[in-house]
Amino acid sequence: MNVTFKQLRVFVTIAHSGSMTRAADELSMTKGAVSQALGEMENQLGIRLFDRMHARLLINHEGKRLLPVADELLARMKGIDQLFDIQGTETQLLLGCTRTIGSFLLPNMLGEFEHRYGWLPQPTIDNTTNIVRKLSNFELDVALLEGTVTEPNIVCHPWLDDEMMVVASKSHPLASEPYVSLESLSKERWLLREVGSSSRAFFDHHLAYLWDTPQIVLSLNAYDAILSCVSNNLGLTFISRRMLEHPFYTQHVVPVNIKQRFHRKLMICHHSHKYISPSLNDWMDYSENWAITHR
Repeated sequence: MNVTFKQLRVFVTIAHSGSMTRAADELSMTKGAVSQALGEMENQLGIRLFDRMHARLLINHEGKRLLPVADELLARMKGIDQLFDIQGTETQLLLGCTRTIGSFLLPNMLGEFEHRYGWLPQPTIDNTTNIVRKLSNFELDVALLEGTVTEPNIVCHPWLDDEMMVVASKSHPLASEPYVSLESLSKERWLLREVGSSSRAFFDHHLAYLWDTPQIVLSLNAYDAILSCVSNNLGLTFISRRMLEHPFYTQHVVPVNIKQRFHRKLMICHHSHKYISPSLNDWMDYSENWAITHR
């Protein structure tokens, strides 16, 4: 048996994309060459790695067994290339972030990281559900997430403390109240993140369950849109305290004074079978140190 790195790269790319056409585009190969490489690899192994469903290829049980090994071998080969690349121009780390982290923490992190290491990870910003799926499929190397993850194949470590706060427009009647009860909040309109996001899940588990029918008038996947709507008195929202540290938003919105405090942990996560390459280790060490100085 003589499986090549080219075949492994084709296999991993198809596993991520689910399509020979998309894999061919990503690898700058013809679809025929991709098909041939996959076919030769399957013949050498004596197994099928994908179930064929019309134009799509769905990775099967045997393919899922191979994927962590293939991912590690390719990462190790990339590490050899980078070992003699003094400038680090070929370094590539695929980083996932949820939207709060990606929008309000990551820019500062990237600036400091590039200054220290001379290269940048390639970030993907999405909601928690999609980021965890990509981690599970080895489409991402590491992720910074809000809250806990229940997927058994994802390893998470506490990274940074955070607090969720009820927020209103400065001109909202509740904004000037010295104390607002949960009963009063139950009568308000809410503008929240979409289902699948950690912020929405946190709201559902810590506030919404207290009320029969919370008035969720808008679900949006962009904080700029949510806070713009809040500033126009369309309702309240529930967001990270770290967002309120941004000077632009403090001009328009304020936290509502309530007795309850809502704390959570931000997490750094990776697949349990992920090979910790030198570049991944650099990012994880940096992230841990960055959290210590930004508590």
